[in-house]
Amino acid sequence: MFKTPCRANCYKRTNEKLFQLKYDTIIMKKTVHTIIYTLLLIPAIALAANEMPMDMKHKHSPLELPESAYTPQLNISITADDMSGYNLNLDTSQFQLESPRNIGNTPKGVVEGHGHLYVNGTKIQRIYGTDVHIPGKHFKKGMNQISVTLNSHDHRVWQKEGKAILSTVFINTEKEKLISHQFSTFPVVTN
Repeated sequence: MFKTPCRANCYKRTNEKLFQLKYDTIIMKKTVHTIIYTLLLIPAIALAANEMPMDMKHKHSPLELPESAYTPQLNISITADDMSGYNLNLDTSQFQLESPRNIGNTPKGVVEGHGHLYVNGTKIQRIYGTDVHIPGKHFKKGMNQISVTLNSHDHRVWQKEGKAILSTVFINTEKEKLISHQFSTFPVVTN
């Protein structure tokens, strides 16, 4: 008598093969996606490491300091305002921080210009003096980045040896100690 194989076993083996085939296909797709994302992201990350955030970029090329000029120095500090928002203070040295209408009255070896204020990578305003109030609407809850660049009056960022002259503070609006981290490319040094 001729015996046919058990249909249940055949069905089970067929399902196992289909499952394995689907599993292998999913793994292959994930591997291909990972490779594609890696090939796309690594160059993007490498470029981003050398550039300012998108909103901090200007259409203007940076401006290298003349060899005869002193290196401008900049520190920023920030405090919560009693009414609302935050108060920013700029401490500069060897830089004439001023309005464009005062162009040309700088001491020899000192460059002039104004600052650009950024909150979380978005340009908020120009700065012509040492103290600025920043309305609270520009901040989110938690960590925020506040940066100031020193710019010439044609809005190009001053730089020395390829490094932009800027100062940044990170604040956490939900902590008692407001400032979490502070950085300046060319800080003001006091003796």
